[in-house]
Amino acid sequence: MKIFDRYIVVNFLRNYLLSFIVLIGLYITLDMVFNFDELTRASASQGSESAGASSTLWLIGSIADFYFYQMFAFFVQLSGIIPVVAAGFTLIRLMRYNELTAMLAAGVPMIRIALPVVLTGMMMSVLLVVDQELIIPNITHKLVRDHDEVGMARASSFPINALEDSAGSLLLAAKYDPPGVDRNGRRLPAAMEEVDIIEFDENRQPVAHIVAARAVYDNGKWKLTDARRQTGLRPGDPPTTTPVSEWKTDLGPNEIALYRKSRFAEMLSTAQINDLLEHPRNYGAVPLLRVKHSRIVQPLINVVLLMLAIPCILTREPNALKTAATKTVLITGACMACVFISHQLAGRPPAPEATWFWPPLMLWMPIFIFGPISVWMLDRLKT
Repeated sequence: MKIFDRYIVVNFLRNYLLSFIVLIGLYITLDMVFNFDELTRASASQGSESAGASSTLWLIGSIADFYFYQMFAFFVQLSGIIPVVAAGFTLIRLMRYNELTAMLAAGVPMIRIALPVVLTGMMMSVLLVVDQELIIPNITHKLVRDHDEVGMARASSFPINALEDSAGSLLLAAKYDPPGVDRNGRRLPAAMEEVDIIEFDENRQPVAHIVAARAVYDNGKWKLTDARRQTGLRPGDPPTTTPVSEWKTDLGPNEIALYRKSRFAEMLSTAQINDLLEHPRNYGAVPLLRVKHSRIVQPLINVVLLMLAIPCILTREPNALKTAATKTVLITGACMACVFISHQLAGRPPAPEATWFWPPLMLWMPIFIFGPISVWMLDRLKT
């Protein structure tokens, strides 16, 4: 790497870190402002036994714990704008201190000045992949918490009403506790209380009824406590009751979380999404396909945003920085608006038969539109 490239890359990385801190901090501040009532109400209910300074410290610690994990989800949403801001700071600094003029006078083309920024921005996309594939799937029990669940080790409990597995059985539970981690760092498995399971035959006639006081998820099956299986539910069949210790099904914590919150799909790794797509009967293929293909599209969109911004910022006229900044905001804003619209449309196939090709088609649309535009704009850079 030449001294010239190293100088630009170091400045870009420094500005990337600065942009990350500023934008993530701004995002957290705005989120706290809009959800302050829920945060304080939840913290007050959880820490009502404390008083005075200890209660205040508990409140601060709970909110800090909540947003520390949410920061990884916020980065996914800001991963496209952070390199754009970093590139803007880097190139504007070159122009402000007349370093760009010296480079042009030395015969360095504009496109050659932009090349280290583009390549470094591409490499920084690795952070997004690591975040989505390795970090977020391992902290989902923290990310699924709502603002009114601050201070809790995991998301709050909820009932399950008639959730169907791929075999056609119906699951009902009075209370479901999602998996999580306790305050000592020990993993808590998913558990259900007052469980009812109704099994059906191919004609959708009930053939068996499993009743259990409690069920705990363990390696692809539910361990049952005080459970019995009753048969003979159809007219003419002799009734029988037998004890059972486990229930094998494809309904696990991930499937139940998707049943509860569709945004849970965004917290899964691609391998987990592929496993769920093998039996999409209960939780829908559209949200999973939208997340799966967005994992491929989003790093490319981030590069396209960078390639759109650089030609607007790079100019031989230092007095035109305001105009350049305005053009950058407009063109990148148009691209991000197109990404948002395409993401919404990807979740609404026009017909059931379009379920498998509609989400990827919509998600790739911004690249088809703005990808050629970004290349054309870079090609028009005048030295």
